Amino acid sequence: MYSVGDYFIECLMEHRPGDGWTALARISRRDDYRKAQHVPKALFHPAIERHTRHDAERAAVQWARAKVSLHREEIERAIERAGSRTGKHAPRDIPRV
Repeated sequence: MYSVGDYFIECLMEHRPGDGWTALARISRRDDYRKAQHVPKALFHPAIERHTRHDAERAAVQWARAKVSLHREEIERAIERAGSRTGKHAPRDIPRV
């Protein structure tokens, strides 16, 4: 797990046939670990494929760092959606009935 600003980044690695690796990035808020039993995590598919596991993980972290700095609103929306799917956190703009 990597710390990037207000977020934690987890890299999910998968070996591909043909001796390659791909990586997914799971992003969560740092503050959510302090206050909740369930931590909503948004999964992103950055289409990363590299020859080695190390290179794929490094590319995923670089991608996530850029994503956090340039698209914070998109990350927040994705985390909110992830929380609402589990029923643990209601989306802020929809009242819970």
